[in-house]
Amino acid sequence: MGILWLLDLHTNVVYFVLLLGALGLTFWEAREQGYDRQLTLWWLSVVGMAHVPAYLALRVWVAWQKRSGR
Repeated sequence: MGILWLLDLHTNVVYFVLLLGALGLTFWEAREQGYDRQLTLWWLSVVGMAHVPAYLALRVWVAWQKRSGR
């Protein structure tokens, strides 16, 4: 939620709902990839601080791992 406070958007309900959605998708992606608890919590904290850009970084990282794993 750090970026919401930085941009003074923490009182806007729409951005808060988007943050919850990004956190939910992050948790879902981490569970789907089989990440351990520590890595899941790390990604959740990063997305909680940086919001959508961090979620996009997670998606890029997962795609890179899948591609390099072939």
